[in-house]
Amino acid sequence: MSMRWEGIERYTSKKLDRDLEIAEMDETYLAKASGLKYYPLAIVRAKGSKVWDADGNEYVDFLASAAVYNVGHNHPRVIEALKSQIDMYLNYSMAYFYVEPPARLAKLLTGLTPGEFEKKVTFGFSGSDSVDSSIKAARAFTKRKHVLSFRGSYHGMTYGALSATGIIDPKVKRAIFPIEEVHFVEYPDPYRNPWGIDGYEDPSELSNRALDVAEKKIRELDGNIAGLIIEPIQGDAGVIVPPLEFMEGLRELTNEYGIVFIDEEVQTGMGRTGRWWGIEHFGVVPDIVASAKALGGGMPISAVVGRAEIMDSVPLPLFVFTHLGHALGASAAIATIEVIKEEKLVESSRKLGDSVIKRLKEMQEKYGIIGDVRGKGLLVGVDIVKDQKSKLPDRVTALKVCWRALEKGLILITFGKYGNVLRLAPPLNIPEEELEGGMDIIEESIKDVLAGKVPDGVVGFIKGW
Repeated sequence: MSMRWEGIERYTSKKLDRDLEIAEMDETYLAKASGLKYYPLAIVRAKGSKVWDADGNEYVDFLASAAVYNVGHNHPRVIEALKSQIDMYLNYSMAYFYVEPPARLAKLLTGLTPGEFEKKVTFGFSGSDSVDSSIKAARAFTKRKHVLSFRGSYHGMTYGALSATGIIDPKVKRAIFPIEEVHFVEYPDPYRNPWGIDGYEDPSELSNRALDVAEKKIRELDGNIAGLIIEPIQGDAGVIVPPLEFMEGLRELTNEYGIVFIDEEVQTGMGRTGRWWGIEHFGVVPDIVASAKALGGGMPISAVVGRAEIMDSVPLPLFVFTHLGHALGASAAIATIEVIKEEKLVESSRKLGDSVIKRLKEMQEKYGIIGDVRGKGLLVGVDIVKDQKSKLPDRVTALKVCWRALEKGLILITFGKYGNVLRLAPPLNIPEEELEGGMDIIEESIKDVLAGKVPDGVVGFIKGW
C-alpha cells in the first residue's frame, strides 16, 4: 500500500483491497498534478445514477463525474449511438474532408443556444479547449488582446483557460507563466463579498458595486478588451448565483465597449440548472456559448457556438485539431440532446432541484454548520461554516461529512473558494427514491459528524479542493 493510504483501514468499514491497488498504480505512474483525489475509489461499473468500485461497493452518485452524466451513466441511447457509429467508422479528420455527425450536431446546437442570429460552431474535446477557442475568436474578431475574467472562476487547465481561471492561487499559476493579458474583477457573491453587502437582501447594491469595478477595469485598459468570459453561475467557486441585475448590467457594458460576451456553460449547460443554458435564467443573450462536460453523454467533446461573423473571423487553420468534431463524440452528443428533450430532463432538473433545495433549507434550520444553500436545478452548493453568524468556512467539517456519506454509500465531494462547499450534481434523471435516499445520507452524515463519530484523521487522506 502506498504511503498516501497507509492506515486507512482504521477509518473505514469498506473492503478496499482492489481499489487501493489501482490507487497505488495511479500514484506511481501518473503525474501528481493530474488529480485532486478524495478517496481510494476506483470506479469499474456505472449505470444510471449508481456506480460500483473495484471491490464491489455500490454508491449513489451525487457527483456524476463532475456534472458530466446529465443523462445518467451508460444511457442506452448514447451506447446505441456509439455502437452504431463504431460499426461504420470511428472517425475521419474534418480538417480535410466532410463528416456527417459533427455537421448534424453543429446544426442542432445553433438552434439550441440563445440568440436569433446566424451562428457557427467549432469543436474540441474538453471545456478547457472550448475556452481557448472562445478567446481566439474574441481576439480575432475585435483585434484586441486583453481578456476580462472573474475571481473565483474555473475555466479549465489548457493554457488559455488556466490563464483565465480565477480560483487557482496566482502563485501556483506563476509556475507556468500564464497569459499576462487576462485581468480579474470581482464576481458578485451574495453570501460573501469584499464589500460586506448582503446580496440576498440588497442585490442592486451588490450588482452596482461589482459593475463599477468591472467598468473601472475596462477604462483602465482603454477599452482594449477583446472578450469577457463568465460562468452564469460560478461552479467550482461553490455554486455562486449572481443577482439578475448584475448579468443584465454586464451585457450592457460589453455592448457599450464592443466586448465579446463569452458565456462559459461547461458546467451549467445541457439542462443542469433547470434551463438548457444557465444564462437563460438572466434573459441575457451572449455572443459566444462554450459547452462541454455533459454534451457528449460521457464522451469527450466540446463545442463553441457563436455569432457567425465572430467565429468566421478566426483565420484558417486556427480552429483545426486532427480529431476535431470526432464522429463518436458527435454521435453521442446528438443522442444526448435527444434524450434530454424526449425525457424532459430540463424540467426534471428544475423540479428535482427545487425539492433538493427545500430539503437543504430545512436542514439549515436544524444544523448551525449549514451557512448557505444555493443553486439552480441540480447544481447545488451547501456552504459549511463554523457557525451561521460568522460565516467562517469550515473545510474540515465539510470533508468529514463527505467521508461519512461515502461510508453510507453516497458519492459526495467538496469544492468552493475555501473548499468547504458540498457539491450536489446528480444525473438529471436520477430516480426520486435514489435522490431522497442520498439526501437522507447527507442529513445522517451531518448528524454523525456533529456527534463526533467521524475522527479528524480522515481529513489527512483527502486532497480535494
